[in-house]
Amino acid sequence: MRWLRRARAAAAAVLVLAVAGGATAQALVPREQGGFTSKAAKPSLHFQVTVLHASRSSGGIDPEAERFDRLLHDTIRYKSLRVVKSKERRVDLNEIERVALPTGQDFRFRPIDAGERGVLVAIDWKKTARGDFRLPRGKPLILGGQPYENGQLVVILEAE
Repeated sequence: MRWLRRARAAAAAVLVLAVAGGATAQALVPREQGGFTSKAAKPSLHFQVTVLHASRSSGGIDPEAERFDRLLHDTIRYKSLRVVKSKERRVDLNEIERVALPTGQDFRFRPIDAGERGVLVAIDWKKTARGDFRLPRGKPLILGGQPYENGQLVVILEAE
């Protein structure tokens, strides 16, 4: 009979936790197209995505790329550096953002968490970079190495 009392006590504890948990749950409201969505809005994060082309052929540094030249000159060997694409993106937490690259592939990222230490972002760039990276605000994440037009592409992701 002891086990029966313990089972009842455990069931009561689970019920109390379920009721207490329900009190803190977010209210759900119907969507226009069916289903439900959370009433609380997801925080949007601002990102700057810059795609660069670094090449060993002469061509110099594009004026738009001068800022990145200071970041990259000790890391990558190149004689020319130019901005291929630069986009500002506003992305919700757990929303996948795609940036089309001139190679025909996509650079994809998904912010997982944002806090005082920065933004945790999942990156998926086929055959180049995959994983979770923490971006401190104001410090860029530099990813590169994918071959493109006698050089390589470099993607710089910044959280603002």
